[in-house]
Amino acid sequence: MSEKNKMPKPSTKFTYKPLSLKDIIREMKQNIDLMIDLAYSAIKFGSKELADETYKLEQRIHELTFLLNFQIIQTHPGGLKEAKQLEPIIVMGYSIDKISDALSDIARVVYINNDISQLIQLISDLSYVPEPIVKITVKKGCIFIGQTRKDAHFRSKHGVDLIAIVRRENWIFNKNETVFEDDILIIKGEIHPISELKKICNDMDPFSFNIGTPKKDPILDLDNPDICEKFEEIQKNYVLITDISETMIELALAALFFKNEEVAEDVLEMEELMDGLNLAVEKDLLDLAKLVETPRDLTGLMRIIFSCELIADAAAHIAENIIKGFKPHPILQKAIRETSEIVVRETLSQDSFFKGKTYNELQDSQYKRGFHIIALKRKNKWIYSFKTSFIFEVGDLLISLGPLETVMQWRKCVNPEQFKD
Repeated sequence: MSEKNKMPKPSTKFTYKPLSLKDIIREMKQNIDLMIDLAYSAIKFGSKELADETYKLEQRIHELTFLLNFQIIQTHPGGLKEAKQLEPIIVMGYSIDKISDALSDIARVVYINNDISQLIQLISDLSYVPEPIVKITVKKGCIFIGQTRKDAHFRSKHGVDLIAIVRRENWIFNKNETVFEDDILIIKGEIHPISELKKICNDMDPFSFNIGTPKKDPILDLDNPDICEKFEEIQKNYVLITDISETMIELALAALFFKNEEVAEDVLEMEELMDGLNLAVEKDLLDLAKLVETPRDLTGLMRIIFSCELIADAAAHIAENIIKGFKPHPILQKAIRETSEIVVRETLSQDSFFKGKTYNELQDSQYKRGFHIIALKRKNKWIYSFKTSFIFEVGDLLISLGPLETVMQWRKCVNPEQFKD
């Protein structure tokens, strides 16, 4: 086996460098956010380079978990009151460590299942996924040419995340890297801003996920009605499972940072939903395995589903800590103030600017304010993906992620009466 096709080996040396608890927590949160994008991009594009980057972050989170525990042991003053304040930090560190393990396992599926990208591309249809990961080619005349990815402000100005740049088969992750003509941008975001970015890049080609030589032989014979029917069920539930598990991470950490018991309860509700979805997909995959020529092609997908369940369990573990009444240590608030994004929970009021508008209409920047709706609860039903024609109603509970600096503007759009000047 060539060196390129071998999984990276664990680092055997760790040099101790003291960090404050605040810096450790902030770095753990930032690394987990990046790992989510890298892991799902790895299986989407069949990239071992992305899988290796995910693995490096997993190793760093292991180091940070050690530092976190070491700092707590070193500085713990003793007593029940202090111990109760530190308990949520210990649980958070343990849970983030477990989430990083699961995300790394998802990414490394590319090493055990070479065709996983073809299967994931079939499943991750653009009409199903709330925030798809796509490739966009920088064509002549694009305004990004000559800018660094940091100066282009993809998130704040264009509402998308730039995960990586691919240049002549080399994957580049440096935030200070300059964008050149013919670079391939790996982008994550909602369909509307992604489509707008394609226009800015002068990329008029249809959406494509192939990087390098595409595989010609399909894994599944979708002309077979039995296979097609079973695959459609798996597709629907797979998108829900991956999206909900990612949402649970954001919500669990938000519940912890802000001691929000309602958000914590939302996470536990989602965990119950995940249990049912996982059982359904596992059963459907076993049924599908009887219909395909090479059942081994489905092992990577089963591993991804199992890892998503581990992510959901770890997120629920964080949420349970809040429900039990543990108060977060002040250091958590200090750490979250230095992060660039925040999760907010707001109910749509009678005088809301969102009332009666479609999801497509709310893509306008005057309402969006850089925020992405990650979940909506209407009565007793959770909704995680939205068609362009979806209409928002009074009483809808919105859970959104966006820039800290525009949070009050967004709240005033959703519930003007509550947040009027």
